[in-house]
Amino acid sequence: MLSASDRFGKLIKFIFILLIFAVIAVAVTPLNLYYDHIQKYVKPIGLSGISGSVVKGSADSLSYLSGPLGQAEWFLYPKSLKSVAGKVRVYKPNYDLTFDLRKVTPETQSFNQVNGFLDWKLIKPFLQMRYGQFEGYAQVDLGQVEYNKANGFDRIEGSITLKDFKLLTPSIKDLGTVTLDFDTKKVGMIAGNFSSQSNALSVSGVLVIQPHRWQLNLDIVPKAGHFELDAVLNSVGDARRGGGRKLNLAGFY
Repeated sequence: MLSASDRFGKLIKFIFILLIFAVIAVAVTPLNLYYDHIQKYVKPIGLSGISGSVVKGSADSLSYLSGPLGQAEWFLYPKSLKSVAGKVRVYKPNYDLTFDLRKVTPETQSFNQVNGFLDWKLIKPFLQMRYGQFEGYAQVDLGQVEYNKANGFDRIEGSITLKDFKLLTPSIKDLGTVTLDFDTKKVGMIAGNFSSQSNALSVSGVLVIQPHRWQLNLDIVPKAGHFELDAVLNSVGDARRGGGRKLNLAGFY
């Protein structure tokens, strides 16, 4: 006859085996079969057109805070009882970003890497450009990104580089590259420094990110022999003493 301790041990073993089977079942069961039942627990993320499982799958549309982010692919695994890690890719024709998740919880998001590209069409509206036609893309290469719900960004390291940057109209002109290098001075205090390598244009300034606040101070100065850029950039920010334009913006996120 089994003792009480033996019976308890068998019960623990049975529960453990049951939990393993439950985890395996969730991992392989198509997510679209039960997504409606768990949707309220994964807000503010929304998915539609789901294929695959909660561990490895894809969606025709992923949204965050009701904002559409495009198609998505993911490979996820538990990091702890309340967090996950893995990789998530979101993409549209004008951007493609992959997030290497170190640890994600409802309150904090920590990434080992964020890589991909953003088309110039996404950047142009923030510079208030109304004249001329440009093309190019921003190569995203961030090594560390940490965000928490209470204070916003805690850390950003790495760079974003505008490449194949060209003016197409009213004339064709190679504008070189513009790089934004991020450095975290201390937790919650992030400085992004602009620099450029171009024979036609000088870009310098800083993007400061503080808890739920940001401030941009940017100087854009055409170099000698490229004064037609003054007319193209006429709608960007304010006139700068000595030529070029100065962009001063601030806001909350």
